[in-house]
Formats: sequence, C-alpha cells, structure tokens
Amino acid sequence: MMNRAWRRAMVRRTLLWIWAMATVALVACVGLLVRELMREGGDPLAIVKPEPRVMPQATPAAVPFATAATREITLYFADAEGKRLVGETTRIETGDSTVENCRKALEALIHGPRDILTPILPATTRIRGMYLLEDGELAVDFSMEIVNELKKIRSASLESLMIYGVTNTLASDALRAEKDKAGVSRVRFLIEGSAPHENFPAHLDLSGPVKPDSRWVDGNGP
Repeated sequence: MMNRAWRRAMVRRTLLWIWAMATVALVACVGLLVRELMREGGDPLAIVKPEPRVMPQATPAAVPFATAATREITLYFADAEGKRLVGETTRIETGDSTVENCRKALEALIHGPRDILTPILPATTRIRGMYLLEDGELAVDFSMEIVNELKKIRSASLESLMIYGVTNTLASDALRAEKDKAGVSRVRFLIEGSAPHENFPAHLDLSGPVKPDSRWVDGNGP
C-alpha cells in the first residue's frame, strides 16, 4: 500500500514539475517575443487586439450628365389678320453647331405658335437638309409638302410672311454657336434640293438668298 501511494505521489510531482517547466518556458518565449516586438517598434499587444471593424463606405451618388444649354430665341409668326409678323419668344436647347441650332428653331417654327398667332409654315413641312456657308449664307432644303400646301393659298402677303418669318427667325444671333465667328446673314430656300420653281412662290423671287427684313415685323413697318 505504501509503495502504491509513494508511486502516485511521485507521478503527481513529476507532472507538476513538467507543468511548471512548460509554464516557465512559455513565459520566457512570450518575454522574448515582446522584447523583439518592442525593439522593432511594434505593438506587443497587437497580437491579442481584435481586428478593427471596417465600415462599408457609401457609394457616392452618380453625378448627372450636364444638360444642354438653353437660349431664348424669337420665332416669327403671322398675326391674326395675316398681315404682319409678330415675334414669340421661346427657349430651345443649343449646342456647338449653328446649323443644329437653326434646325431646332425651324422645327419650333413648323410646330406653330403657342397663342393666338398664325402659323407661317404647314405642319406637314419637312426639313431635308441645312447647310451653312462660310460667308453666312444658310441653305435650307424643304420637302415638296411646303409647295403643295402654299399653292392652295396663292397670297402674296402670306408668301412674304412665310419667307421673311423663316429668314428673320434663322438670322438671329442667338442661334450662332460660340465656335462660329459669324452667324446666319441670309437664307437660301431650296425645294427637294433645287431652287424653287418659277410658279412658286408666285409673287416672290427666290432664285437667290433672302436677307432678313424687319419691316415685316409688327411695329417696324410703315
């Protein structure tokens, strides 16, 4: 019995000794590690610190595309009696091309007035092309619909209002793009790519370009 008790005591002491030596060795290793980290300028507690929590960054809102610039322009329509031109102001998107600005203005003219004024172009009118020469001459190529509709009227006054309403509208400096040194100074009318026929218009000569004429505008005439 004593031998058995003695053996148990010896085993227990041996295990305690081994545990003590292991603890001493572990402490020594930790001490060496801490000293090495401090020598290198590191943080000895970094190995036990929790990883910093990375907060998700909010995605910046998308920046909207810059909208096109707008300008105030004047469209010329006929008055209620069909005798004079009256200006109607509107705003259109303008870009870096005088031709495109003129096209948008002419499309607005075809669309017609907002109020009691009278359209000067048929709603069926189509723009086949538009070309600006270096000397300021703007050639506008209309479709045949404009001829077919205006032949039904046969009025010298309405023909003049149409021609000078278009010319005065397109010759505005508000339609000139910044990159162009000069804007439109006169307008040449074409029908299906050619000069108008002799019977249209019946009362005006459109064999050459037309210059704007403010005398047709209400308040400027005789």
